[in-house]
Amino acid sequence: MKKRALGSEENRKNVSARKLSDYTDTLSRMINCKTVFTHDEQNKAEFEKFYKLIEERFPALSKRAERLTFGGGCFVYVIRGKNAEKNIMLMSHHDVVDGGEGWNTDPFDAVIKDGSMYGRGTIDTKTPLFAELQACEELINEDFSFEGINLYIGSSNNEELCGDGMVLATRYFKENGIRFDIVFDEGGAITAGMVPGVKEKSAMVAVHEKSRHMYRCTARKTQKGHGGLNQTANNTVSQMTSFIYEVENGKIYKGGFSTEVRGTFETHAPYMQFPLNIAMGNIGLFAPLIKKVMQKIPQARPMLSTSIAFTTIFGGSSEDPQISAQEVTATMFLRCVREDDLYEGLEKIKAIASKYGVEIEEIERDYCPPTDYKTPQFKLLESVINDVFPDVIVSPFLLVAGTDARRFGEVADNIFRFAPIDLDSEQYASVHGANEHIKIKNVGQCVCFYRQLIKKYISALK
Repeated sequence: MKKRALGSEENRKNVSARKLSDYTDTLSRMINCKTVFTHDEQNKAEFEKFYKLIEERFPALSKRAERLTFGGGCFVYVIRGKNAEKNIMLMSHHDVVDGGEGWNTDPFDAVIKDGSMYGRGTIDTKTPLFAELQACEELINEDFSFEGINLYIGSSNNEELCGDGMVLATRYFKENGIRFDIVFDEGGAITAGMVPGVKEKSAMVAVHEKSRHMYRCTARKTQKGHGGLNQTANNTVSQMTSFIYEVENGKIYKGGFSTEVRGTFETHAPYMQFPLNIAMGNIGLFAPLIKKVMQKIPQARPMLSTSIAFTTIFGGSSEDPQISAQEVTATMFLRCVREDDLYEGLEKIKAIASKYGVEIEEIERDYCPPTDYKTPQFKLLESVINDVFPDVIVSPFLLVAGTDARRFGEVADNIFRFAPIDLDSEQYASVHGANEHIKIKNVGQCVCFYRQLIKKYISALK
């Protein structure tokens, strides 16, 4: 793959100081709303304040767009364009994790210092949501024609707890025959050091994320008679623990290189020094060596194969610990890159389960197919990123975390997980941690990114 000449000029999409001041004022007010979702609605008033703020700060959008609501607070704005042939979705959830300890400021009282805004949600993900809303507000005020598209802006209120907001929304889309050409959500960002041996910054666009499959594993007592007289060598507890031990140590999933993982290395290979550039540019030839290295890196290992984790185990009675448990259950959590790999390994797991008298039942399947990154849609996204951030390598990658975008597997053709945030190592560490912050300059870049994205997409339809 040919190395692209990276620019070094100052970003071409800067905004005026006055406009940037307006942006940060609105964003800070969004940050100050403590939108931490709890099932008992502890922060309901904060969420209501947040929704009212959006109506006040984005009046043109609120007037022009239809607003759909799902569940307790997931909202979707719909801007219907003339002669619309395509639907596109811009997404960013508005719930955040709680503040936690170690902050130098109040996490829910935005503070600007040293050229950055500090507060919970500045990265994950109120800044992208603000930028999406602001971009649309400006385009509407400029009488921009959304010719050829219906533009959706979606934001769930419970993404951090794997809630039902976007589940209900996508169910509505499916029932009403609404299909999206492109969905844009969080998941990737711009950062350095993501790929060993590469000094340049990379815009990492996740085109796939690992799935979530949950299984209930059950061992039941078959012996009759007094529990205290039953044999103890093969009771339900020992059955389950033996099963778990063999599964965890059985090397069920050997792993390999998916298309998107190969894409990450091949895209970055031209920017590496010898001999890494040769190895990463020829993964088929050097796969065994690269795989061996990746398996020793905790952050890289999950990118290779299905992972197995037993997350809960229940059984017995605290009232009489001398009596064997009648039933022991455990939850097995599998996260796969591809479902065919998962199911192939599952047959091996079931064989082990049969040996120990353990029954396995699927209780949750949450899989989203990968997106092809060699499409016009990805190329369009790449060009927008290069317009706003001319110094970065745009690369596909596999996300091992989870996003709301996975809910769109049945109603979207292209799903891209990327927020236009330029992160340094300190910012990266602050996500879900202390002192989360975003550079003020980057706030303006985010708005420019979504404006450009909408305009370029519509232009490509003509």
